[in-house]
Amino acid sequence: MAVAGTTRDRRGVRRQEPEVRTRRLRGSKGAKVWREGYVSGGKTRFFVRALGSPSWDVPDGDAPRDDLIVLLHGWPEDGSSWRLVAPTLVEAGYRVVCPDLKGFGRSDAPRHGYDPETLADEIAQLIRGLHARRAVVVGHDWGGAVALSTAFRHPGRVRALGVASSPFRQVDLRAAWHIPLLNVPLAPQVAFKLAGGPLTRVAIRYSAVVKEPFTPEAMERYVAAVTADPAGWLAYYRTLSRRAVVDGALRRVRRAAPFLRSPDGAHRLRVPAMVLWGEQDRVTPFHLAPKVARDLDATLVGIPGVGHFVHEEAPEIVADTILQLTRAADVAEEAARQRSEEHA
Repeated sequence: MAVAGTTRDRRGVRRQEPEVRTRRLRGSKGAKVWREGYVSGGKTRFFVRALGSPSWDVPDGDAPRDDLIVLLHGWPEDGSSWRLVAPTLVEAGYRVVCPDLKGFGRSDAPRHGYDPETLADEIAQLIRGLHARRAVVVGHDWGGAVALSTAFRHPGRVRALGVASSPFRQVDLRAAWHIPLLNVPLAPQVAFKLAGGPLTRVAIRYSAVVKEPFTPEAMERYVAAVTADPAGWLAYYRTLSRRAVVDGALRRVRRAAPFLRSPDGAHRLRVPAMVLWGEQDRVTPFHLAPKVARDLDATLVGIPGVGHFVHEEAPEIVADTILQLTRAADVAEEAARQRSEEHA
C-alpha cells in the first residue's frame, strides 16, 4: 500500500508525508502521466514512479495480482531512467513501478543495510506492498544485482528475472575504474557534495554510446539522485570492497561480493531469465555477459551499437525483450500448473 500521513524522513525524523501525486515526466515515451509517492519496503521507504492503471491503489479485498513489472535502476541514476521503456510495457497490459533504489534519489538512505540479503528482503516487501503476489523484476547495473539477489532469496516473489549490464560474477576493473576510486575513505562523498553535477555528467557521457536520451532535464534528475546524500549509494561500493579481494594490479575481483560472484546453486533458478547487454559497454564490457548468462541459464541479448545504459540507449529493444520475458513466465507457469494437475 502507499505510505501517507506521518512517516520518518531519510534520517529517521518523523514528518508528514505528502499524498500520492501525478505528473508528466518529460522525455517519457508518449508523455504518459506517472504517479509518484512512497511505498514501504519493510524498514525502508521507497520513492516510486508508477505507470499503469491502477498503479498501487488496488481495492481492498482484491487478491494479489501477477501483472506487476518492477524496474530497478543503477548508478548514477534514479527510477526515471526507465521512462522510455515503461510505456510500452503498460500498453501491453502491465502495471509498471520504477523505484529509486535505497540510498538513491528520494528513497530512504540509511547508513546500514546494503548487504544483498537486506536489499533483497526489502524489494520482496516492496512487491508485497504493491499488492502483487509476484512480479517480473528487471534491473540495470546495481539494480541487476539487487534483482538477482531477490530472485534467489525470495523465489516466490519473482516470476521472471532480467539482468542488464550487471556482471554479478566478476568486475573488470580496467573498465570499471571508478570502483577503487569510490572506495577511498571520505573522498567520494566530499567530491560529490562539492562537484556532483560535473562528475555525474562525465560518468554518464563516458559510459553511453547513444547520447540523445540524456537530455539536460534527465541529467539534472540524475545529479539530484546522487548528490542529495552520497553516503547512501556509496554504501553499495563499500559493501563490495569489504567482501572482495582485489588483485594487486586492480584488474579484476578474484573473490567478489555476493552481488558479483556466481551464486551458490545458480542452477536452481527456476524462473525464466534474460541477460541484456550493450555490445559497446565501456564500464561492464560485453565479454562478461556470456558467463553471466551461462550461470543463470538465461537467454543473452546483445545489443549492437549501445553502451552501458541499454534501457535508455535502446529502449524499444529492451521493452520488447522484457515482454518476451513476461511471455516466457506465462508459459512456464502454465506448464507448472498442468504438471500439478497431472499429479493431483
